[in-house]
Amino acid sequence: MHPGFLSLDAFLARRAADRRLARLTHDVPLPEARGLEFGPANNPTALPEGIRVAYVDRAVDAQAGLDEAVPIDHAWAGSGSLASVLGTDGLDFAIAAQVAQYVPNLLGWFRGIHAVLRPGGVLNLSLPDRRFMFDAGRADSTIAELVEADLLDYGRPSPRQIFAHTYQALAIEPGGIWAGEDPARAPRLCGEAALALAYEHARDTHASGRYQECHCWVFTPLSFLDLVEAAARLGLFPFVLNRIAATEPEQFEFYVSMRRDGETDPEALRGMQVGAVAHLRQILERQQRRATLLATR
Repeated sequence: MHPGFLSLDAFLARRAADRRLARLTHDVPLPEARGLEFGPANNPTALPEGIRVAYVDRAVDAQAGLDEAVPIDHAWAGSGSLASVLGTDGLDFAIAAQVAQYVPNLLGWFRGIHAVLRPGGVLNLSLPDRRFMFDAGRADSTIAELVEADLLDYGRPSPRQIFAHTYQALAIEPGGIWAGEDPARAPRLCGEAALALAYEHARDTHASGRYQECHCWVFTPLSFLDLVEAAARLGLFPFVLNRIAATEPEQFEFYVSMRRDGETDPEALRGMQVGAVAHLRQILERQQRRATLLATR
């Protein structure tokens, strides 16, 4: 029994009232399923009776010192085979809430998860929208950066990733941005020493091999779709996207659901992937147009 255990009736009632929970558990089979949750820390996703979940993080002691942290069952940082770490595959679901931005090799992480899901299995993510949190001053991650991390098979954040996170993070909260504060006027989170500190962190972790957590990737909902499309066209992204839920007012995260499709022909799969991205992009762009119209009337 995991810490988020609920009866099925209690889970269904909670999910009906909690949009975040509904999105993180989208298409998780009920009443029974097997799956994973990545980086649960001390706030695992609530799941119902009949669901068997194993917890995965970059190290079994990744959350050492955090009060009431969930015990980690398997250590995996996204490099190499997840199936060999788990000793199993054919899982029904995986959940990763506010995790993917920390993964050094995001494409390798996606492929590893894809390989342990059954056809039809789902991966549900929540991701920070950089526009509404301390990454507001950073540029969106690029396909070139994703490819570099994949070809070099990063097992820990690179000097560039650590430097960008440390130097460019801003001292601004989501509530302030939604209240009208201009991120361009916000001071750096690390203050006037940010530049020197960023170099020091990048240099020292590179020399020591120490794992330094940081936001390796920054997204908006649309920029995430652009990355997925480019990676899919290169044959580097294995999933087909199901849904994307844009960031809501006063919040700072968006949600993505994707599935392991049963299609085995690469060209047919690529067509499905690109088509799904195009459909979801149209939905987001239509929502943006409507929001702009409402704001001007």
